[in-house]
This record gives sequence, C-alpha cells and structure tokens, in this order.
Amino acid sequence: MGISTKKGDEGYTSLYRGGRVPKHHLITETNGAIDEAISQIGLARAASQEKRTKRILLQVQQDLFTVGAEISTQKGQGRRLKKKITQTHVEWLEKLVDEFEEALALPPGFVAFGQRKNASHLDVARTGVRRAERFATKMRSEDMIENPQLLRYLNRLSDLIFLLASFEESDASQRKNIRRRLEFSGWREPLYKRWLIIGGTLLFVLLGIIVLLLMFHGQPETESNQRHMDEMESMHR
Repeated sequence: MGISTKKGDEGYTSLYRGGRVPKHHLITETNGAIDEAISQIGLARAASQEKRTKRILLQVQQDLFTVGAEISTQKGQGRRLKKKITQTHVEWLEKLVDEFEEALALPPGFVAFGQRKNASHLDVARTGVRRAERFATKMRSEDMIENPQLLRYLNRLSDLIFLLASFEESDASQRKNIRRRLEFSGWREPLYKRWLIIGGTLLFVLLGIIVLLLMFHGQPETESNQRHMDEMESMHR
C-alpha cells in the first residue's frame, strides 16, 4: 500500500481492524498522541550517549506501536490482536523504575532539566507520554479501552523516562557510579533475554552435534581396535 491513500480528504481515517472515524475522534486524538510520543522518544534515543538508555527506549518504541494498535481497534471490530500490552510489559517498567530510583540520588522537589540536551529531549518525551496517558484515560472513562494494562504501562513509562532524564542530566562521575550499580540489572531487559534464549538454543544444538559426531566417530575406531586385539590373540595361540 502506498503512503498516500487519498481516503482521508473528507476528514475521516481508517482504524486498524476496520471501521472509519473522524480525524478529530477521541481514538484518533489518542493514537496521534501515542505517535507523537514515539517520535519524541526516538529523538531522545538519537541524542542519548548511554547505550542502555538507547536499548530501553528502542524497546519502549516497539511497545508503543502495540499500544497504538490496541487503541485503534474498536470493540467487536475484526479479529483479536495477536500482540497486546500485558502485565509482563508493566512489570519490566516497574523493575527498571525501582533500579534507577535506587541508583539515583534524586533531589527533593521539582527538577528543571536543561543542563544537557539529551536529558531535555527525554523530559520532552516524558510530557508526550503524559499527554498520551491523559487521552487514554479519557478513552477508558468512556469504556473505549478494554485492557487495563495500557494505562498502567503509560503511567510507569513516564516515571521511567523521568528517571532516565535524571540519569543523563548527571555529571560524568555520577553516571559512571550509576552505571556500576546498574551493571548486572541490564541482563533482565527483553532484548538481552531474547539473545540469551537464542544463544542458549544455539549452544544446546552445537553440543548435541558434537556429541553425535563423537559417537559416530568413535564406533569405527572401537571396532578396529577390537579386530586388532582378536588378530593378536590368534597369533599367540
């Protein structure tokens, strides 16, 4: 399908699983806010100098595409979505929030970001997520969202992005100490989990192949040794 469908010239847009609504519809407004948040997070990811921050934000962008798909699906429209935001997604954010909050020495009161551009981009992304959360909350109040995990995800996400911004606003020595404290917690991130599963599977297959090769290679040698022993025994008789 081309970029320009020419179907929205009358002020209506198509939903993910069928149906059309006005472009000022609450679903469209909410999905637009999600779209803006994804772009803002992408800008923050590009500006970040921290590898772990980049990994986390990339995963978040992928999750927000799932959020957008759920929001764009009206009740009773089409087949059920194969992928949804679940409690696992929320728990991943909560673990990150706990880890960063424990590692950071947050000042009391409000924080005015602006010392570092990368931290400021994250702060703007946080406000974008908050805006999306407000629209999603309105949808929930009008019984337009079935999945309660969506609101929980958006709420935890804004908390996490605030902590990431605080991390990036810190000076070099503080960031180094924070990295050291968070060094081993990064293995719980979804990206690393996938690679660990893939790596473990490949290692298991490789070990199986090695065992089979050793078994098949050892059989002829054993038989040859047995024949040699039989010949030596017959010569001594």
